[in-house]
Amino acid sequence: SLKIGLPVAILVGLIFLLRADFLQVKNFEVVGAETISAESLKNTAQSLTSGNKFLVIPKSNVILLNKNNLANILLSDFSRIEKIEVGKQFFNRSIELKITERKADFLWCSGQDECFYMTKEGLVFEQQPAFAPAMAGKVIFRGILEGNPLMKNFATPAKIQNYLKLVEVFKNVGFEVSSINIESGDKAVAKTKIGDTTSDIIFNPEETDLSLVAQNTILLIKDTQIKNPSARFNYIDARFGNKLFYKLY
Repeated sequence: SLKIGLPVAILVGLIFLLRADFLQVKNFEVVGAETISAESLKNTAQSLTSGNKFLVIPKSNVILLNKNNLANILLSDFSRIEKIEVGKQFFNRSIELKITERKADFLWCSGQDECFYMTKEGLVFEQQPAFAPAMAGKVIFRGILEGNPLMKNFATPAKIQNYLKLVEVFKNVGFEVSSINIESGDKAVAKTKIGDTTSDIIFNPEETDLSLVAQNTILLIKDTQIKNPSARFNYIDARFGNKLFYKLY
C-alpha cells in the first residue's frame, strides 16, 4: 500500500501545486493594438485559458500555458494581426500580447462592390465595414479573386509595385488613378481622371515596366491636347507597345 500511496500522494500534491492561485494567469496586457480592440483580444485570450485540462489542471496555469498555441489561435481569429509575440510575466502573473497589425494600404472590391482592406503586398485580409469612412487617395483594385477573398493574395508584391509605378507616373503630372481592374491576363483598366474627365487607360497587367506605359500614354495625351485643347478621352489602349489607340468623347 505504501508503494501505491506514495505516487498518488505525489500526483495529488502536484495537482494542488498546479492549481495554486499564485500560478494562475490574472491579466492579459495588449501592446501595439491600433485598430483592433484590445478588449476583444483580451476576452478571446481569457476564454482560451478558462476551464481545465484533464478535468483538474487549469488552462490558466502560467507555466503550462502554450504560447505558440495561443498565438496561432489569435492569428486565426484576428485577420488584421500580422505578427504576435506572447510573453509570460511570472511575477505579476500576466501574459503580454505584443501585436503588429496589417496596414490597409489599398482596397480590393468585388463586382458587387463589397470592399476589403488589402496590404501593399497584395493580401486581402479584412472586410471594410459598410459605414467606414472613405479612404481618401487609396487606389481600389478589382478582379482576379473569386469567391471569399479573405486571406488571399490579389497579386504578388512585385506586381503591386509595378501597378503603383503607373499610378505614380500619372500622379506626377496631375492625373489621378482611382481604380485598377484586372479583367484578364492581358487586359487591365485604370480609371484615371484627366482634367475634369475620367478616362479608361487600358494596359497589359503582365507588362514588365508599367511606368513606360504611363509615360507613353502621357505623351499621347499632351500631343493630342496641343492639337485639340478641348479633347476629352473616353479610353486609351496602351497594350501594343508604342502604338496607342484612343477614342475621344
